[in-house]
Amino acid sequence: MRRVVFFAFGLLFGASLGAMLAFLLAPSSGQTLRKRAERHVRNALQEAQAAAEAKRIALEAELAALGKRERTARR
Repeated sequence: MRRVVFFAFGLLFGASLGAMLAFLLAPSSGQTLRKRAERHVRNALQEAQAAAEAKRIALEAELAALGKRERTARR
């Protein structure tokens, strides 16, 4: 589990670093670059929030199923 977390962190860090370098080295004006960066960050945050919400729903469903199984096992 720990390896997966470190891998995911490294992947996100590497992707962020690569994106920053690409933006800095891109042949665009500063205003265009800022707008594009803001849009990219906004989209990434929306995707992260959607993924977190989906995971929360899945975990709540799993917790409810475990509680139901435990109640039926007590009877």
